[in-house]
Order: sequence, then C-alpha cells, then structure tokens
Amino acid sequence: MHDTPIPHNPPQPPIPPGQYGMLPPPAPGVPGPRPHMPSQFQRARPRTGLWRSLGLVLFVGVIGFNLLLFLGMFGAVGMLGGGQRDPHGVHETTRESGTSSKIAVIPVDGVIMEGGQGGLFGGAGVDPVSLVEDGLRRARNDDKVVAVILQVNSPGGGVTASDYIHDAIKRFRADTGKPVVVFMKDLAASGGYYVAAPADYIVASPTTLTGSIGVIIQGFNFHGTLTEIVKGQDATVKAGGNKAMGSMFADPASEDYREGRQLLQQLADEMHGRFKDIVRQGRKSQLKPDWETYADGRILSASQAKNIGLVDEIGYFADARKKAESLAGVDGASVVQYGRLSGLAALFGVAENDPRLAAEVAEKAAPGIAAAGLTARVEEALRLYPGRPMAIWVP
Repeated sequence: MHDTPIPHNPPQPPIPPGQYGMLPPPAPGVPGPRPHMPSQFQRARPRTGLWRSLGLVLFVGVIGFNLLLFLGMFGAVGMLGGGQRDPHGVHETTRESGTSSKIAVIPVDGVIMEGGQGGLFGGAGVDPVSLVEDGLRRARNDDKVVAVILQVNSPGGGVTASDYIHDAIKRFRADTGKPVVVFMKDLAASGGYYVAAPADYIVASPTTLTGSIGVIIQGFNFHGTLTEIVKGQDATVKAGGNKAMGSMFADPASEDYREGRQLLQQLADEMHGRFKDIVRQGRKSQLKPDWETYADGRILSASQAKNIGLVDEIGYFADARKKAESLAGVDGASVVQYGRLSGLAALFGVAENDPRLAAEVAEKAAPGIAAAGLTARVEEALRLYPGRPMAIWVP
C-alpha cells in the first residue's frame, strides 16, 4: 500500500523590508484578495492616552502656577508662607533663640520713602514707613516682646517719611514703656539719624557714617538748553507770581527766579530747624554744648558723633542686644526680626529681610558693589522726589 504523496510547496523567498508598503495596485478588473501582511510589517497604532494625560497635567500645572504667581504679586498669598504673621503682613523670623521673652528687630534699610522702592516685576517693594509702623504695632500687642532694636542702614530720604517713623517711635515708647535701642550699620545719615533720635540708646558700628543733619531740595536748571539745542521755548502758563518757583526752565537772571529761590531757602531753613529740634528733644543732656556746630549737614564718623553726644556707644549688634536686655530687665531673651512677605517670597515662606539671607549676601558682597547699589537706589529715589525737601545724604 502506497501512501498518497502530500503536495509540498517550496518555501517562498523572504520579502524585502518595506515591500508591503509599496505593493502595486491590482490589475483593473481582476479583483483578488490582498496578500496577508505579516504582523512584523504592520504599522503600530499610536498610543495617545499617556501623552494626553501628561499634556493635561502640564497644562493644569502651568495655569495653577501662574495663578499663584499672580496672587503672590498682589500679596494675596502671604498666608501660604511659614512663620508668624499678623493682619498687617509682618513676618516674624527667629534670629537667636533664648527665653520666652523676645527682643524684636525692625530694619530700616535703604532710602526712607513711602510706597516702597520697587519690588517683584515692578510691584511695590518694602515700604520702610509702614514696616516700622506695623512692626511697632505688633511689638506693642505681643506681651512677650520686651524691647525693640531699630536696625538702621539708610542714607535718609523724604523729610515727611522720616518724620512719620520718628513719631511712631515716640508714641510706642510713651504708650508701652518698652525700650527702643538703635543699632547703626554702615550708614545712618540725615533721615537715618532723624528716625534714631527718639530712641532710648544708640549704638553705632565702628565704621558707621552718620550725622548729615540738614535738608536739601534737589533741583536742576536747564534754562537756555532747549534754545541752544532744539530751539525750544518755555511756554509755562501760571497764575500766581511764584507758582513756578524752582522750575528747571526759569531764567536764573529773572526776578521771579531769585524770589523763588529765596522762598525755597526759607522752607529748607524751617525744616532744618525742626530737624535740630528733633535731635535736641531726643538726645537731651547727652548732647555737648557745641553740637549745633556740627549740625550743618556734614557727615560724621561714629567716633565724631559720639564725641558730641549724637551716639551713646560704639559697638556691634551684640552690644545693642545687651543694652536692650538691660533696659528691659531681662537676660537671654530670644531675638526675632520683623519683615515682609511679598511676591514669590510669599509663595515659599521666605521673608524679604530674612536675616540669614542678608548675612550671606553681606559676607559675599564687596564694599564697592554695596556702595554702587546704594547710590543707584538714592538716584532712583531722587527722581521720584523732584524738588521735594529731602533729609538725605548724597555724596
């Protein structure tokens, strides 16, 4: 019995890669089944579910971050930061741990002016007037705060802004009986000394520059410049002979200009007299008999200021803290610092005047860079205060 032979199909040659993607169309009128395409040559269907999810998460994250950033710019997310705050936005940072009693440090940095000095994305920065007022209010309401150290590092600023801080310190001392000690850092000149005068005790660093007890009304005169350069003319219209006094386009040879200068000088002299009264009332018997000789706007070293009674002691922050504890009748008190939270600082709970960050910056910054930065801030402030009386030192 013979087995029936089984038909045997010879193996087909391998199909070159990509051939199935280039098959010719069937001949017209000759339909036929399309050859089966092996799985390894089939085009994989894209999996879009994972990428859609990732894209959605990224989109929501970007929108959320921008929303928080927007709220942070307007100070609406200060509640998200760490530390302790009050309704006025004062952030408390522990500077040195100690007993339950606290000494509150309130910084007065930069040009003293209301409304801030420019912060994140052009928003308002830290306003030294409101920071001191709100800081003193918090220290007044906190029974654990036994004394305040006003840490001044400023060339001064607006006469009115300096006077506001001066008045706030006087009222705080009168209402609470809590001592106020001033610690002067690099600079406590003009308005920087104005705010220090009512304190119970003043400690200046060995290298502090202070004094500059005077008032300046900054101005420029461009009369003739427009005529010479662009053939322009002053077209000022005024009602009142001295309405344009101090104008930068007035003719220095005119009677109106000379009269206006005289009136401005009277204003500056009056404010200078008030400045000296502030010093006299604040320092009292500590002043030497000839102290007014040095109250002519000149800048003074720490030793010169001490010799005429403007400063009580030359030392460091530790000396100011020791004196604050002595006046408050405590020992080993904790030291806390008040500051603001705003912008991104509010998002991440970092105070703009965090003492640790300030210490790191101070250690790394060269004196020349610091001086250049201070000069830039002064020049910026002067542009915002054209022709206004300023208690400021501008070298």
